[in-house]
Amino acid sequence: MKNKGASLKAMPTNELMSLCRDCFKVSKNNLRCNNCNSPRIVSHKELFRLKIAHIDCDAFYASIEKSDNPHLRNFPVIVGGGYRGVVTTCCYIARINGVRSAMPMFKAIKLCPNAIIISPRMQRYREISSYIKNKLITLSPAIEFVSLDEAYIDLTGTQRLHRRPAAVMLARIANDIEHMFGITISIGLSYNKFLAKIGSDLEKPRGFSIIGKSDAKELLKEKSVSKILGVGEKTKLYLANKGIKVISDILKYEKDYLKLNLGSFGETLWFLAQGIDNRKITPNKPTKSISCEKTFQINETDFKIVRSYLWDVVEKISLQLKKKNLFTTRLSLKLKTENFRLIQRSKTLLHPTNLAESIFQESVLLLEANIAQGPFRLIGISLTQLSNSETFNYTKNLFQDEDSCISSAEEAIDFIRNKFGEESIIKGRSLRKF
Repeated sequence: MKNKGASLKAMPTNELMSLCRDCFKVSKNNLRCNNCNSPRIVSHKELFRLKIAHIDCDAFYASIEKSDNPHLRNFPVIVGGGYRGVVTTCCYIARINGVRSAMPMFKAIKLCPNAIIISPRMQRYREISSYIKNKLITLSPAIEFVSLDEAYIDLTGTQRLHRRPAAVMLARIANDIEHMFGITISIGLSYNKFLAKIGSDLEKPRGFSIIGKSDAKELLKEKSVSKILGVGEKTKLYLANKGIKVISDILKYEKDYLKLNLGSFGETLWFLAQGIDNRKITPNKPTKSISCEKTFQINETDFKIVRSYLWDVVEKISLQLKKKNLFTTRLSLKLKTENFRLIQRSKTLLHPTNLAESIFQESVLLLEANIAQGPFRLIGISLTQLSNSETFNYTKNLFQDEDSCISSAEEAIDFIRNKFGEESIIKGRSLRKF
């Protein structure tokens, strides 16, 4: 029987092995595939021993827009808000011009004036994400989705199931996703989550990087500390003041010193700098929070106008709750002033809800109390203390009468929108004068 890709038979473990990412042939040639002559070769001595992978879709939103509209293929595409908004994501053509995610839109337009700007279509992105997730689940039940476009996968023990090593299955799934959805993915394969995440970012787009125990410390040495999850701008500045700019600088300090100055995170930094990460991949991780925000085209002071934008945000976040069968008991209102000062106000609700009207009424009270601090350039809502429908049902009878009319009305609205589109029915409070 001919070897198609790589079978269950024992693989060499102490010599350099190569995998063709196009025909999945395994060989010892690390320049070109002996079978199809493809240069897309991934090689490593630990290629068939590593089991922890990080999958990251390349420029996910922009890639979907290009896949849905092939005429955009050779143009720079930016997905994001209006002129005063930010870049949600952009394609790699736009990135060549210096555009980056989270960049202010006006700056992105200056850098890439010929870019095609597209408003986010979250429903479409979630739909494609769902298809991709269903494909990835076929690889292993131990998969942790951390966003719409990335996931960690533990492929330990799956070789017996698939009769192929983990590296081969990852190459195959990347090929399948690209052909089915027109979306490329980058893969990092290693022995823990931290290094797998580092790996998926090494050769974007369409990358496949291997980080083994033999080369982890050397590879990490010159990486910026910002590559470590949890190192934000403040922590990065603090570390820089200590002379810590790249990961190898961390090891200039004793573990206890870092722990004393940065708490448990300091100890984590010390371990990560040595390539040690004992975090487990946790499937079906519960959603801890949901948020949504809106940047205004001009600074707003009028309560009625700001309230109408608040309603838009609340409707979107309520829809997310309903799709996940989640309910919230705590909300936070986020307001950003014209000089970028951030105002956050929170409130605990009397009972769990996922109804837009209930969330809106509570949010309006917070808005009323803070409207005088405007003008505002942004408004947002964040929901925490989330529970599922089963937990909710225990207390539902306590307030069923109170919310029954609101619930019935929203069910009718949701039904109409699902059938005829989001703009088929709206509430008057969402209308604004321009």
